[in-house]
Amino acid sequence: MLFVNLLVNEKLLDAETALSRADDPAKIIGLCRDYLVLLNVYRDELGKLREDRRIAARHTSPLARELTEQVRRAIRTAVEVTTRERNHAERLLESLTAISGYEAMETFNLLAFRGLSNWEVRAGGVRAKSANGDAFFTIDESVAAAAILRCEEYAATKRTFFRDAGDTAAAA
Repeated sequence: MLFVNLLVNEKLLDAETALSRADDPAKIIGLCRDYLVLLNVYRDELGKLREDRRIAARHTSPLARELTEQVRRAIRTAVEVTTRERNHAERLLESLTAISGYEAMETFNLLAFRGLSNWEVRAGGVRAKSANGDAFFTIDESVAAAAILRCEEYAATKRTFFRDAGDTAAAA
């Protein structure tokens, strides 16, 4: 049954499970990208199925009309769920890869990077004062460190760092 095989896509389910169970920070971004590719392919396949002449046809039989309408609803629901999941995976990938200096500082403070929670953005970098002196990272170094921290945090706790309406990183 083409329809059942399409709606229950094993590769997609395996990719979702791999990402949700990921515990290796170094693999999370790759798993997320793989999952997004499969979600896009799946959504395209659903679109083709939606246009299939057997599903789009108008039937005269009440039973055929009812069954066809059930199939259409199932496809529509699968598209909606896939779109929602794709949007979530895109946000997750963006939160792990597109980090500003300000967001790096927020991540450092939220996760008490190097035992400090007083990180601030300054000209040319991110710094914090400690009893042992200042800690300083250039913007590029702080962004790279924040990306690693976010991947580690996601691997350990599944915490995400989505941007909120104010366009700042918000832990969820």
